[in-house]
Amino acid sequence: MRNLWLILAILFLIPIFTPGRVAAAGWRVPILTYHYIAGNPNAKDIARDSLSVSPDKFEAQMQYLAQNGYTPITLDTLYGIFSRQTSVPAKPVVLTFDDGYIDFYTNAFPILRRFNFHAVSFIPTGLIGGSYYMNWGQIKEIASSGLVTFEGHTVNHANLASLSYADMLKQLIDSKNVIQANTGYPVNFISYPNGFTNGIVQAAARQAGYAGGVGVWYGKTWGSSFNMPRIKVSGFWSIKEFASRL
Repeated sequence: MRNLWLILAILFLIPIFTPGRVAAAGWRVPILTYHYIAGNPNAKDIARDSLSVSPDKFEAQMQYLAQNGYTPITLDTLYGIFSRQTSVPAKPVVLTFDDGYIDFYTNAFPILRRFNFHAVSFIPTGLIGGSYYMNWGQIKEIASSGLVTFEGHTVNHANLASLSYADMLKQLIDSKNVIQANTGYPVNFISYPNGFTNGIVQAAARQAGYAGGVGVWYGKTWGSSFNMPRIKVSGFWSIKEFASRL
């Protein structure tokens, strides 16, 4: 019976809006992904090089968005656009930051505030307050600005696809509740850690009360769903390369 329920959940797990309907409108929205807004302190950690965007490069990218008429929005606004409940701003783009690292508070947020840009931060609640991560006081300070929404990234950056259904739900629900209790703002979206997701994971996210989710596969989104594509910003990009991805 349990397996039958899971199969039915997968069968009914469809995007909230069909791609064709939105594609016909002639626009798609880039969701950019950042991890570290800082240099790489470990030269041997080659993998981190591409995930680390220096504050100077990040500021130049935000300057480019401002000078070229882009409007950074939250995922809640994106949802409203695709459900035809919100008007489409000029050149919408979503700025997302995964993992809740301290450099979001020290480096990224001051730049976002200077440009008055909205953004989304996905945080693993069980890691908050630990080494390299923001603490709840910093998160509350950022949330009070009204510029940044904090969304789900599980409790401990779990590979949801490797868990039982009950454990998936616990990761999704517990992290959602903790963020909402600390920020006073509803949590509607999930970023699957390392992009590990499938139909069962997405069914669990829907049951846990999320309105959508983002993955790590490359592309621009054409409709709100539980596995929206994103564009990972590389620390190696020039401003010309950054502009070409928008």
